[in-house]
Amino acid sequence: MTLPPLHPLIVHAPIALIILSLVFELAGRALDSAWWRKAALALLVIGVVGAIAAVITGNEAGEHAEHQGVPEQVVDQHGDAGRVTMWFGLGALLAYAIATRAGRARGAVALLALGLQVMAAISVGIAGYRGGRIVYEHGAGVRVRGQLVPSDRPPQPERARDKD
Repeated sequence: MTLPPLHPLIVHAPIALIILSLVFELAGRALDSAWWRKAALALLVIGVVGAIAAVITGNEAGEHAEHQGVPEQVVDQHGDAGRVTMWFGLGALLAYAIATRAGRARGAVALLALGLQVMAAISVGIAGYRGGRIVYEHGAGVRVRGQLVPSDRPPQPERARDKD
């Protein structure tokens, strides 16, 4: 029995929730509001659980994309960003948990947690962008009249950024 492709169904949750958790955390700090910070933590927990699920389902999705002709390097870069997001998110959660029992070091540990949360939000944005490229530039998982569209594009190097 073959399961439907779960990765595209799951990935939107961690993207939205991890980024939104950072917005709530910053609002909570700016407003000195425990409610916003508790909501931020809840969003981060759900977002990290979603990131774990996205990484697990992404392994199979990546194999399918490569069989469809998407360059392995492109798939690997997306997967790496997803794994980095998962680890930054888990690290942020661990640091927040330690901060509650850190005594005098609480402020420093909470600042570390915030830094890890910022990195998780940045990396999930990068992972989402790279995943979008896999679909919209390479046609991964795209069907026309029930048939998968083959990816006939050669690997594209990342565009060079404009120099100031």
